[in-house]
Amino acid sequence: MRRRRPVLPLLAAALLPLLSCGRQAPPRNVILILVDTLRADHLGTYGYGRPTSPNVDAFAAETVKFEDARSQASCTFPSANSILTSRWPAAFLGQPGDALGIPEAIPSLAEILHTHGFRTVAVSASAVVRKTPSRFNPTAGFGRGFDVFQEDCVWKSAACVNRQAAPFLARDDQPLFLYLHYIDPHGPYQPPKNWRHKFARRRPEEKWVRIGDPNPIGDWLYKGKEKPDFTPADLQYLVSLYDEEIAFFDQQFAEMLSLLRSSGLMDDSIVIFASDHGEEFLEHGHVKHCRTVFDSSIRVPLLMKIPGVGARTVPVPVQNLDIVPTVLDYLGFGTGGDALEGRSLRPLLEEGAKAPAELQYALQGTFRSASDGRHKLIQDLATGTASLYDLEADPGEQADVLRRDRRAYFRLRDALSGWITRAEGKGTGDESVRKAREAEEKLRSLGYIE
Repeated sequence: MRRRRPVLPLLAAALLPLLSCGRQAPPRNVILILVDTLRADHLGTYGYGRPTSPNVDAFAAETVKFEDARSQASCTFPSANSILTSRWPAAFLGQPGDALGIPEAIPSLAEILHTHGFRTVAVSASAVVRKTPSRFNPTAGFGRGFDVFQEDCVWKSAACVNRQAAPFLARDDQPLFLYLHYIDPHGPYQPPKNWRHKFARRRPEEKWVRIGDPNPIGDWLYKGKEKPDFTPADLQYLVSLYDEEIAFFDQQFAEMLSLLRSSGLMDDSIVIFASDHGEEFLEHGHVKHCRTVFDSSIRVPLLMKIPGVGARTVPVPVQNLDIVPTVLDYLGFGTGGDALEGRSLRPLLEEGAKAPAELQYALQGTFRSASDGRHKLIQDLATGTASLYDLEADPGEQADVLRRDRRAYFRLRDALSGWITRAEGKGTGDESVRKAREAEEKLRSLGYIE
């Protein structure tokens, strides 16, 4: 396991401004837009057939789009923790009192930027990413480093997040770090009542389907209750409502972009569009999220608009873990050194730059995964079983090719084993399973998962 050195001294040394000749001045502000529960493959810019996201698609055309980005977990906790700190999700499992927040010993992006004179503002609609306790996060723990943490929009739509964020967009003597956490695609799938339906136009017989509540399916799958009466068309209706939520967010996203442009913040800001995880609709026998590491749960959109960097599409595999080092690099603060576990994507962002591909890793419960962009290995630590998927031939991950592609299996198996050792400790398989199960039980007891 990597020997841990004191984090804050490392950051103090690593974040000294870098002097370079002839480079464009560093961006002044950072806008991090996180859309909870947003699958990449339900956006037009990532190939979806429905017109769910014309405004996101237009924004993507102006940015660097990472075609192959994955989150490090399929649940807001600990995925959001990992995004905000560039630390593997295992660092957040097994906290005292089953806490879900960011431990004091792990600096977040807000804390780092605050020490560099940034005005730090968060507007979160999430019941998990909170400064103060909520039903789904009784210990809170996400507010450290923020001058303002606005959480009155919990479970409310993107329109509320935009309203709460608007007063903080006025330019100031201080640079701004703005974190916006939208919740719209999260279940239950209930776009605003005055929203004109684009996709969900039939009227299912079952009320729970009509109101976009997948929990009866979850009760059947996970609680042993009787199978609810639903048809393939009903399941598709739930998907349509999910798409409606994305479409409504997309409209509000255009409003936020308009606010950013009118305030002048778009001109000198790093603007990042990301998601913490996706959503399952029985593609692999599950619903909602927090269950698997299949791509329906962990393949996410990642768009970066950086002053002086032209629009392009990057096919190289990247991770949400890489967001913080990239931001710090472009601000001229270094990349965090060993204190951070992601890498700066600057070599990939800049035209003509070359950078070696790195593997993508994820965990959820007892599952661990490693992917090189072509193949993906999923291992269950509890049972010792594994499956391998050829993502190029089978993007839906339906056909296990472990017996056929032995070379890819052995390579990813060894890499995954090494990552588990680095991130979770040598010989800690049983301990990792225990912590993972305790984390799941905590979320289950709070009602966040079935």
